[in-house]
Amino acid sequence: MNVTLTLLASKTAAHLSQLLGRGGGGALPGVVAEMLDPHLSGKLAAGLSGGVIVVTGTNGKTTTTKLIGEILSAHGVKVVTNSSGSNLKRGVVSALIAAADMRGKMTATVGLFEVDEASLRLVAPEIKPTHIIVTNLFRDQLDRYGELDTTAKLIGEGIAATSAELYLNADDPLVASLAKYAGKPADVHYFGIEGVPVNPVGEHQTAIDSDRCPECHSRLEFSRVFYGHVGHYRCPKGDFSRPAGEVVITNVETADRMGSRFVAAIRGKRSTYDFPLPGTYNLYNALAAISLGQGVGIGVELIQQTLAVTQAAFGRVERVEIDGRTLVLLLIKNPAGFTQVLQTFVIGREAVRAMFVINDLAADGRDVSWLWDVPIEALAGSNPTVLTAGIRGSDMAMRLHYAGVKSTPAASLAEGIDALVAATPVGETAYILPTYTAMLEVRKLLQSRSKTMQEMPR
Repeated sequence: MNVTLTLLASKTAAHLSQLLGRGGGGALPGVVAEMLDPHLSGKLAAGLSGGVIVVTGTNGKTTTTKLIGEILSAHGVKVVTNSSGSNLKRGVVSALIAAADMRGKMTATVGLFEVDEASLRLVAPEIKPTHIIVTNLFRDQLDRYGELDTTAKLIGEGIAATSAELYLNADDPLVASLAKYAGKPADVHYFGIEGVPVNPVGEHQTAIDSDRCPECHSRLEFSRVFYGHVGHYRCPKGDFSRPAGEVVITNVETADRMGSRFVAAIRGKRSTYDFPLPGTYNLYNALAAISLGQGVGIGVELIQQTLAVTQAAFGRVERVEIDGRTLVLLLIKNPAGFTQVLQTFVIGREAVRAMFVINDLAADGRDVSWLWDVPIEALAGSNPTVLTAGIRGSDMAMRLHYAGVKSTPAASLAEGIDALVAATPVGETAYILPTYTAMLEVRKLLQSRSKTMQEMPR
């Protein structure tokens, strides 16, 4: 179909959705466009003179994409991105449609998209990314992706369909192995951590998801583990080892629940960064953004300035003030991410107040057995006040019970938030840990009660 007619139909669908009070249509314009012209995304992406950047991986896609977008914008680049978090093909198409005029001319110069791991092989051949970042690979929604080797192969297919430069997490062995799909070795750039980022986390560790050599499948030997299977490794048979990083964190000067101050070296030249997002996992998100920024020629000073004032992506360490209390919204979706959130914000604190909101809709993953792989036992000795809610709130309550943690089920999500606020003294902080669709519900309820959050992106 003619591009103009396809855009007219798609933009009309978005407008009608907005009139009906459903926002700007989300992925709806992309759904309409895909039915009329399956190749529209490629036609529109071809008009992006500065190329297309894609971020994929299990954890950190949304935050890394947001960081890169802020760096590019500060550099004066006009960016089109799927900031709503709709990261399947239809979400990417919808973002491109929003940035196109009725003739298909793009109002942006660079495309920046987070892309679902299994969707990369469908998206990449169309939009032809010039740069691909892979953050990490952990078990996530086994009912959708299967085991990690399968997910890695799906990403590899997407990479092989392009001539993109790769930015890979050197500390994740399966991610590092994706270099074999690159067009040539010079197109591969690694980032990682050299210095120990935080104090050892003790006995409460996430189960290692990927500890086998990608070449011979021997068990890897780790000299350092930062979390999960992310660290420094080598194959005992010499078939594979951690590659040297071009961009590495050499030292973390401070790290707490409000952020960190770290030293990163770009090809040996060191600079100090203040970064207001907490947790080791967010250090990797910052590294990915720094790596991509320097790869496209953006100066270190501008990257430093941008990272220093960054705010969390929606649902990821968002803070909202309600009745004199601070509620912190922390997305959880798999064992590795859940464990990192617990270790960063909850474990080790006395009188913790938290609510776990667990859904099992399609976007969350139907299988919630992963809750049993999270070391929740670490909460048992901290005298916590814990509430549970969501479609699978009873599953969470059972997991907590067997971990020796008492919890109270909330009759509804709204009542749960009220109870959490009531249990939190004025001036103190409480935490809400929801899965993806639950996070969207929680945000709507919080937005109705706080002007602070109403100004946050949706």
